[in-house]
Amino acid sequence: MPLTRRLALAALLAPAVAPGIAWGQAAPWPSRSLRFVSSSPPAGASDILTRTLAQAVQDQTGQSVVVENRASAGGVVGSDYVAKSMPDGLTWLTTNVGPQAIVRALQPSLPYDTRADFRHVTIIGTLPLVLVVNPNTIPARDLAGFIALARAQPGAMNYGTGGNGTLHHLTGEMLKLAAGIDVVHVPYRGAQAATQDLIGGRIQAMWDSLPSAAPHIRAGTLIPLAVSGAARSPAFPAVPTVAEQGFPTVVTTNWFGMAGPARAPEDSVQGLYRELSRALATTAVKDRFASIGVEPGGMPPAETQAFVLAEIARWDEVVKRTGVTLD
Repeated sequence: MPLTRRLALAALLAPAVAPGIAWGQAAPWPSRSLRFVSSSPPAGASDILTRTLAQAVQDQTGQSVVVENRASAGGVVGSDYVAKSMPDGLTWLTTNVGPQAIVRALQPSLPYDTRADFRHVTIIGTLPLVLVVNPNTIPARDLAGFIALARAQPGAMNYGTGGNGTLHHLTGEMLKLAAGIDVVHVPYRGAQAATQDLIGGRIQAMWDSLPSAAPHIRAGTLIPLAVSGAARSPAFPAVPTVAEQGFPTVVTTNWFGMAGPARAPEDSVQGLYRELSRALATTAVKDRFASIGVEPGGMPPAETQAFVLAEIARWDEVVKRTGVTLD
């Protein structure tokens, strides 16, 4: 789904005048070092975005920004840590659609409330998925060809993902329902293992994130059939979307956002949004994001809060409709 980037018009004035600051002058933000908690492992897309923005914010503000990875349990550990952290405006979470929207429908006993425990600052970027096949085992070169093969061999073909209950898994099940095909899901413990089996011919297809699939697509070892976003990816403009190939209900995007605990101070929320907006507008950040196929975001805090709540409702419904479980 397309997300609009809007720059902040102004930062909120600090509620009190700090020592050494003239009356009527806004206090600088931040006044101390920040911590960005990444809910994904090092070197993943979310981690790359976190570290890129941390460096930019540090350069802009002159305050250090420490990046900490808390990636266990599909992002739940990092999310829970920030949800329960002191709401002092210094600790922030880089998260995505999985731990913020999808996981609620799959794990009703979460240690945090995805609706009530976070103050969302902005969507920092969006990233489509891509359906790829091994050209040595699947002759299809577009989605129609893949679906024709699947219909001719019900239950005989399979597709891999980095795990049960992921955005990739749900996207695959959405396509199965829309196209009326029987393709077996093969979950792996991470995308790398699935990619190795796809290249080795042990599975026929895979839903992958664009950054991890891109090197194999460029090398010709994997063939892209479709991307899952609402529009084609600028990184691979020749690859059509699932929607434009006849399945308009199958539109999914992995979004990455920055959030804090629910009671984070409003001046800190607006201050972080201002600095993230500045960073997202720089050439250095835009180029880094483009290198891994991520579209920069910049949605304002109020819109981001509403967007995430809508995403929670949407994925609750998708999980019910597809019957996806973590088992």
